[in-house]
Amino acid sequence: MLKSFFKERDCCTMIRPLTKEENLQSLEKIPIEDLRPEFVEQFMQLRRKVINRIKPKLMNGKKLSGDMLYNLAGSYVDAINRGAVPNIETAWSYICKSQCQRAQQEAQERFERALTEAFEMRAPIFEEELQEIYREAKRNALEEFSKTAVGEVARSFLIELKDKMKHKFKLIK
Repeated sequence: MLKSFFKERDCCTMIRPLTKEENLQSLEKIPIEDLRPEFVEQFMQLRRKVINRIKPKLMNGKKLSGDMLYNLAGSYVDAINRGAVPNIETAWSYICKSQCQRAQQEAQERFERALTEAFEMRAPIFEEELQEIYREAKRNALEEFSKTAVGEVARSFLIELKDKMKHKFKLIK
């Protein structure tokens, strides 16, 4: 399953970073200058190779952010540690839900911040000014949401966001 998901793969062999067996157990604590020069050179070549070939990771046609990729990898590791086969669609659904929740929260906060700032600067406010402030704050919040929301669940989170903004506006009115 992982082979089909990661179609481009490459392997390389590298010499041991140290000659003393006992030092290999604490390799992460050893400064790079104390490693074998041949290993350091191989490591740097591998690093350049990875950096030159790296492409954004796409899933269902959407670029994954670092946070999304981290969550995806975490869900795969969790599945493997449980002895299960990672389910790509389930992992993608989890990422979409998580990303949409975050996008909705940030958009809602932006909307409320815009309303609060408008009230602080323009009190008292007439009905038509209030309507304009609401429309502008809503438009900006929806733009914010659509930039980061992903997946099929985005629509339900968008509807919920609109309902929350409408409810908030009714409270203000």
